[in-house]
Amino acid sequence: MSNLLIDIGNTFSKIAVFENNEMIYESNFKIVEINFIKDLINKYKIKNTAISNVGSPNDELFSVCKEKSNLYSFTEEIKMPITNPYNHGLVGDDRLALVLSAYSDYPADNVLIVDMGTCITYDIKTNQNLYQAGGISPGLELRLKSLSSGTFKLDKITPKYPKLLIAHDTKSSISIGVLKGIQNEIEGFIENYKIEYNNLKVIISGGDSNFLYGKIKNTIFTNSNFIYKGLNFLIEHNQVNE
Repeated sequence: MSNLLIDIGNTFSKIAVFENNEMIYESNFKIVEINFIKDLINKYKIKNTAISNVGSPNDELFSVCKEKSNLYSFTEEIKMPITNPYNHGLVGDDRLALVLSAYSDYPADNVLIVDMGTCITYDIKTNQNLYQAGGISPGLELRLKSLSSGTFKLDKITPKYPKLLIAHDTKSSISIGVLKGIQNEIEGFIENYKIEYNNLKVIISGGDSNFLYGKIKNTIFTNSNFIYKGLNFLIEHNQVNE
């Protein structure tokens, strides 16, 4: 049985197919083409689809997936093993999917999920399986764009993790300011959350997490596909509880 998992983000959309909890297909798109989705459903004999959408509404996509498979998304009626104290729509689907992924790995632990995407989000799953939404700050690309668009002489760069805190040119200054700034922000939030949540496990995910891989101590770096695991778990949990 194959599951189609669709993550519609602010910048890109990611699509994966899972079979027996293993990813057998994955791709990224700027725009989700409906005919391509239909072809995927037919090619992989998709039985179930889960969608996380924080981008523009896409009624046609939801309609096609519902027509051709069992559709699961973050509606008010969806069943989840965690308590979400927020009214429907007040937190993004992607954040809920990441928390479900953390639950699937650490159901009995306090967990902080730091997702480094277009924005950096901080989310807590408590050891009582209560969801607590943390902060949102600009992600790597937004910080780089703000420097280049808001100034006359600072170009947009591809940053490199700095070995030193002293720069040798403008590009290295930007790398220090942006990457070390993000690192210091994340480390600061981790220390703050550890005061409130005992034995806190910290998971860092998202497409830009590779820039800080191994740089933040006592954290679990996962790949950028961590959200798929949560979407796949959403399907499994609701099928068991139907």
